[in-house]
Amino acid sequence: MTTETLLEQNTLDWPYPFYQQLRTEAPVFYDTILGAWLVTRYEDLQQAAALDPTLSSFMGYTQGIAPPWQKEMEEMMWREGYGPNNLADSVKVDPPLLARRRSLVNQALTAEKLAPLEPAILEMAGDLLTKLSQCNEADLLTRFSTPLPIMAMCKLMNFPTDRLDEMSSWADSIAASVAVGIDKDTAMKHARNICELQKFVVSTIVARRKAPGTDLISQMITARVEGDEKPQLDDKELLAMGIALIAGGLDTTRNGIAWGVFNLATQPQLFQALKRSDHQDILLNKFIDESLRTQTIVSHVPRYAQTDVEIGGVTVPKGSTVFLCWGSGNYDENVFPEAHQFDLERKNARRHLTFGSGIHFCAGFRLARLEMKCAFKAVLQHFDSLELKCKPEDLPIDASMALRGPGALPVRFTLAN
Repeated sequence: MTTETLLEQNTLDWPYPFYQQLRTEAPVFYDTILGAWLVTRYEDLQQAAALDPTLSSFMGYTQGIAPPWQKEMEEMMWREGYGPNNLADSVKVDPPLLARRRSLVNQALTAEKLAPLEPAILEMAGDLLTKLSQCNEADLLTRFSTPLPIMAMCKLMNFPTDRLDEMSSWADSIAASVAVGIDKDTAMKHARNICELQKFVVSTIVARRKAPGTDLISQMITARVEGDEKPQLDDKELLAMGIALIAGGLDTTRNGIAWGVFNLATQPQLFQALKRSDHQDILLNKFIDESLRTQTIVSHVPRYAQTDVEIGGVTVPKGSTVFLCWGSGNYDENVFPEAHQFDLERKNARRHLTFGSGIHFCAGFRLARLEMKCAFKAVLQHFDSLELKCKPEDLPIDASMALRGPGALPVRFTLAN
């Protein structure tokens, strides 16, 4: 192997050559620097995703990954907040507990309950772009892709809109909390930020218990699984679920929108075809899938081997950390021929792994797709043309083990009349 670790920042920024090398030479690869196994082929990823709970989705820090100051940070979080952000209280658990919690959360995220949000989200997206009417260039990451999912989440959860900046910062800290390789001072800063988020979510839960509404938090409080010995989510679960939805609904959707806008800005013929189509909704659904496939917003997710387990013909020892490399599976040529090409008519684009696979398939995928669709509709309505100000290869990337997205999105545009 010419590259021996995923932890090189250049590799995280542009991981596709590394993925291809692994798929060819060592599709189930032990990264000695990371101290974890990497699964990279589409077929092996689907197999591994189906191994829960043998490959446990409850992923705490292992001795190989936990920093030496982990205990100090956790003690601080108990003093200043509600303790570490415990994955065991959210949907990052194994069956049978997973089925109960997902059932309760899914009651609030059905297509029927989300559909009425579409006009409001489309209006929000349009308002953000209308504010650009006095200019012909902007950073659409800060002016559009970042605020839109925060505004949508505030609408969904009935959060005050004067805390948009704080919510963005909180979501960034949740993402950073599962990153590998950050220094102690940075980790402590993010941990304190998470404590503030915890206090905000707890205060919201208390308020909704007193005066429930139609928002997502209220629906999770009142959701029930009949016949279960614990038919409703308790306060610890509600806190963890609230944090998971905020983090998953902001950073990931921001990157999904940003990469979609990037694709529109770097493919003018595609932009015009979508803008002028009489079947725009159908094409936008295809565009969203191919955009999610070519730019995987959650590149890797961790699992923990509770026993020795065979993946792709390789025995992974008990106690190992395993990263499922969704971004690699999305470029597997055995499933997606000419995978590096953006193909709006790709027949199997919806088989992408960006939302995961198996029983842990992303619970919020409908909301993410809805926000992306509204964002791209608004871009096509408000702009007559759109182009990236820099070369695509010069675009700054913000990548970690958890997330990968543009660090900026500088574009030029002409406004529609």
